[in-house]
Amino acid sequence: MFDLQDFVDRCKELVRSPHPAEQILQLMRSAVKDANSIKKAIAPAVPRAALTDAQLFGSDALFVFNATLPPHLVSPSHDHRMWAVIGVYEGQENNVFYKRSPTRLEEVNRREVLAGEAILLGPEVIHAVANPLDSTTLGLHVYGGDLDGAERSMWNPYTGEELRYDVPQFFRWCKEISKRSRAV
Repeated sequence: MFDLQDFVDRCKELVRSPHPAEQILQLMRSAVKDANSIKKAIAPAVPRAALTDAQLFGSDALFVFNATLPPHLVSPSHDHRMWAVIGVYEGQENNVFYKRSPTRLEEVNRREVLAGEAILLGPEVIHAVANPLDSTTLGLHVYGGDLDGAERSMWNPYTGEELRYDVPQFFRWCKEISKRSRAV
């Protein structure tokens, strides 16, 4: 049975360990196998919002939140500049991973994360996410730092220009490119 306070407490403990990301990944893999318990412990965010993240815990060393990806959401490319453990407990999250090239981002990999799975993203990762389903995707995300306070980048989906991460603009682009993607 998933217990939110226990999960956060364990993450707070593990973040001080020698290999926190790997240990939190193991904790997350165990947690996301019990979707019904997670749903009972966490009131899911509004499913039709552009992308709603409900913060569950935040400090300088750790950021935990529940992420809701509405049906057919597509995000612009972005980074976190810290490790991240992403667990999906309902739905599916498709990731496209990039590396910097001299003039643009270059795609290097793709990965589907299905309900009951979790992945670890290193601090250098640049990615874009999408929910390919007609239903909402729900996930637990744990970051090794203060996600709200971090210097981050996002890439303009129309020009490819790297910009400072701007929450309102990111959400506008999510809405625009999701709508455009569905029309195709």
